[in-house]
Amino acid sequence: MSRLRKFDRNILWNGASDTDDNQLMGPLDTEEQEELIQKFELSNTARNKGYVNILSLCYMMCSGVFLILASNKSGKEKVMFALCTQALICSMINVRYELRNDFIIFRKIKVHIENSTLQRTNVILIVLIEWIGLAHFEDHTMIKIFVQLPLILFVTAILIKNWSRDMADQLNQLRKMKYKYKNA
Repeated sequence: MSRLRKFDRNILWNGASDTDDNQLMGPLDTEEQEELIQKFELSNTARNKGYVNILSLCYMMCSGVFLILASNKSGKEKVMFALCTQALICSMINVRYELRNDFIIFRKIKVHIENSTLQRTNVILIVLIEWIGLAHFEDHTMIKIFVQLPLILFVTAILIKNWSRDMADQLNQLRKMKYKYKNA
């Protein structure tokens, strides 16, 4: 029985010593809690930026491919590939930036643009792409599969954006859950 206790104690001590200082994890005072939360927030922000940069690179590469295809084709294929490029650009702007701007057109008309407006525009573009693809390219399976890329990347952008918002909300909740403890 004592061997099991030693083994359990060993596991507990090794599991608790995964911190940077290899010290035992005990109660933290409020400053240490805030430090730990800030470290987690910085690593989370860096990870999110990395994901957004990788996704943006995918958007840029796919947009370039669609632009090349649009310049080589004519008719409905050209329109569809141009719409794919525009949908990818809208998705990239949506995932990289938080928009709340007023744009003045012709010094008279004021247009208010937010991320939700951009998402609605993107949905309209994707619906047009799907409509053109299904109505006019029944025979071309590769084109039908290839034009699904803007839809997939749009959904990915929404998922990443929601995930980063959820992480920020959870960090705020973690800050609210700090307990009061003073080291002696």
